Amino acid sequence: MRRIAVAAVAIATAALLSASTAIARGSRGAASSSVPLLVVGHAFPSASRQAPPPPTSAQCAAATGGVVQACYGPPDIRNQYDFNPLYTSGTTGSGQTIVIFDSFGSPTIRQDLANFDATYGIPAPPSFNIYEPEGHVHYAYGPGDTHPSKLALTQINWAYETTLDVEWAHAMAPGANIALVVTPVAETEGVQGLQNLQNAQRWALQNHIGTIWSNSYAATEQSFHNPAVVERLDRFYAQAAADGVSAFFASGDTGVANVNKQGAVYPFPTVNYPTSSPNVISVGGTEIPNPPATISSYQPEAVWNDCCGAGGGGYSSVFSEPPFQSGASILDPSGMRGVPDVSYNAALVSAILIWESFDPTASGPAWVIIGGTSAATPQWAAVDALANQADGPLGFLAPRLYQVYENATAYASAFHDITAGDNSWQGLTGYDAGPGWDAASGLGTPDASALVQALKSTSP
Repeated sequence: MRRIAVAAVAIATAALLSASTAIARGSRGAASSSVPLLVVGHAFPSASRQAPPPPTSAQCAAATGGVVQACYGPPDIRNQYDFNPLYTSGTTGSGQTIVIFDSFGSPTIRQDLANFDATYGIPAPPSFNIYEPEGHVHYAYGPGDTHPSKLALTQINWAYETTLDVEWAHAMAPGANIALVVTPVAETEGVQGLQNLQNAQRWALQNHIGTIWSNSYAATEQSFHNPAVVERLDRFYAQAAADGVSAFFASGDTGVANVNKQGAVYPFPTVNYPTSSPNVISVGGTEIPNPPATISSYQPEAVWNDCCGAGGGGYSSVFSEPPFQSGASILDPSGMRGVPDVSYNAALVSAILIWESFDPTASGPAWVIIGGTSAATPQWAAVDALANQADGPLGFLAPRLYQVYENATAYASAFHDITAGDNSWQGLTGYDAGPGWDAASGLGTPDASALVQALKSTSP
């Protein structure tokens, strides 16, 4: 199983990197299923391990030759999706726990989160626990390791994922507890690691660690030799959903073009699993086509499809259309499960920033430009944490989201309907955005404050 959904590039000076190499299409979720993240250079490093002020959008644009047009911190995204009224009312995710599942984790995640929080004036989470139910992680790299092994590079890539997940889940639900559950085995395209991850999830379920899960990994449905294998694996997510778990999964970073175990793109549109499961919430990607330097109010979005990736979406080849979709009369000519359910800013053209200090191949601790549906997924988990505090335990969220959709007035308030763009990629024709749900952007992106209010009128 491959790690998907983060296309990342470290900030670099124009002299160091050209725009074409700064943002590489192979960054994540592209043709290679064994190297999940390509990080190219760092700049804006700190002389110490304390984070300096983050780069501005103008600096990010200059560093990438304009490929990245803006880079945002939590204040911008909070304004984009209307989080602030919730915070003002005391809704911060208090009493909730966001459970993040990653391979390996990061050896510096605690101090990196503290630096990120200090930069943006975010209080520390009430608790931040790290669990290793599948065995202790031994890092194959350390400070000064400028020529890391293949295993170390894989672990470094996962550390970027972990840093993104933790920093941004916490940024958007600052009152929620954070639980990071890590495994000592990497996921590759349906070959290894999935059982370890599911074992860790089962452990989290049995030990009541939390019911809001963030996951950013996947394998193309066709990479499993038999659909029955996928159905067997999915029994666990059916159990989790029945127990009230909302498991958010990234839909993918390469539109309808996904790879087989050898890294070759299937010659027809495909979707990924577990995001295709009817027992999880699938999170797609959008972009802000004309991103301002800073965001003070909502900026119109389109389906993510820029230099470096496109939001995953389409129809399952395994799972039939679930009742919450058929009941909402979504456009589904195939009669199969459609993904994504929802979307969120994921593009490199309108990227976000993380702070890291773990990468020994870099010139020092640094702010890093990052994007992908891995950026979208933990932030949707944060929305769920806010809603659960405000509305009471909501259980598996997907049916409630489609109930909001069925009420035209509530939908118009709670979601930004994405009607522009498509997720075609690598020569494969994808799906167009249009009014209402579509297989490129799902129901759209949230107005967090209005969505929390609308969910109060839904039922399990």
